[in-house]
Amino acid sequence: MKTLPWILALVLPLAATAQPRSVALTIQENGRAQVSETHEVKPPGADGLVRIGPLPKTLLPASVHAVPIERGETFDILSQRFAYDLLDNRTLFQAFQGESVACRQGTNSFAGRLASLPDFASASPALTLDAENQAVRFVPNLLQLDSIEFSARPTLARSPTLIWQLPPEQPIPAAVQVHYAATGLLWSASHEAILAEDARSISLSTRVRIQNLSDRDFANARIRLSMTEKGLFAPLVTDPGDPRAAQSTALRFSADGQSWIPERMAATAAVVENYDLPKPLSLPAEGEVYATLFHSPALAVETSYVYDGVRFDRYQRNRRTDWNLGTESSPAVETHLTLQHDKSTALPPGEFRLLRGGADQTLEWIGSAWLPALERGETATLQLGPAAGLSGLRVRTGYNEVEPLKVSEESFEITLDNQTLADQTVRVVEHLYRGENHEIVAASAEHVPGDMPHAIRFEIPVKAGTRKSFTYTVRYTW
Repeated sequence: MKTLPWILALVLPLAATAQPRSVALTIQENGRAQVSETHEVKPPGADGLVRIGPLPKTLLPASVHAVPIERGETFDILSQRFAYDLLDNRTLFQAFQGESVACRQGTNSFAGRLASLPDFASASPALTLDAENQAVRFVPNLLQLDSIEFSARPTLARSPTLIWQLPPEQPIPAAVQVHYAATGLLWSASHEAILAEDARSISLSTRVRIQNLSDRDFANARIRLSMTEKGLFAPLVTDPGDPRAAQSTALRFSADGQSWIPERMAATAAVVENYDLPKPLSLPAEGEVYATLFHSPALAVETSYVYDGVRFDRYQRNRRTDWNLGTESSPAVETHLTLQHDKSTALPPGEFRLLRGGADQTLEWIGSAWLPALERGETATLQLGPAAGLSGLRVRTGYNEVEPLKVSEESFEITLDNQTLADQTVRVVEHLYRGENHEIVAASAEHVPGDMPHAIRFEIPVKAGTRKSFTYTVRYTW
């Protein structure tokens, strides 16, 4: 809803509100947070009510729990409400309904009692005023007024405030610790890695981005970041800029075990890991802060280049009779990075960016991927995208039905092109997709079983600035 600045400007200026003595935040990646802070308790107002603030406007009133900080004190709350009269135009007018307001339009001024609430959903909210011994005044569109002035009122909730009614005989404690849940606080992680010259280690920095979308500053807050089970998986609808956009959604069995459903939908909001920031931070309202969670100057890694050239088309084909099955080819040689996290601090999931330092002290982009959550001792292999200067070509050179529908032989030639300045070894993965019974009857290079069923793997060294080819023949029997 559009706020009317010429209305709010005529309310009494906001008084300076004391900040809490201490603040502790537990922030989930889904935008929810648990806040614990110590507030001094001021004497009740003329209406006998105690007011606690400042608080975020995204506070969930049902979650509030307050306890005195001094042992032995009791603190009972008879009733509680959460008020913020300046939240928007409607709440402001609602706070002054039935009271007198003064309006000005050009040189014309008039006043009256606010008889009803304007409809701010309308493009022309009407204002109705009445007064003793005067006719009812109707303003078709209050947006055409120059100003509306409200009477001064100390009890006006000019910031998000908890209002408590306490037992009259209960002593007022000097301070209370207030616990509550709020929305609008969220975090995400990203990992920046620089590959060493020998490609055997990386300098890794993990940073977290903390967003405070509430209207309240949190000064010198102790912060714990919580990861829920839902946060471990990609969103059901992934943003095109998210590194996980090209990956299929993880699936899990439904509760009845009869079907597959998206992993994120089946996951719960239970917390699976906590990450504590080493130092307190201040979070400005409607702002964001980046903080370092983890840094390692040398983390051992293994880099490799993988050529998986087969690409199946979208048509269903017969594995025995369709001679054209699996003849598609991709030129990309993928960069793979395997790292084992041997440090004490767990790593949260997030975008992983890998760069390499150049001789001129510049950084060269290698690729990016999504790093899953890693505990100490866990290993992850990341696919960082096509490697610059490396390409492959996969061509089928022969197909023969030795015995129709019973025995077939298929031959391929793979060519690797290395246009980098260094010698490289490329791992070639070939899928034996026509049947479960197969054998390699001829090959011009050494091969071993692949890491997945019905696949073979070749380790092919290619000198800088050259091409290298090899062939193999597979026989299928049914």
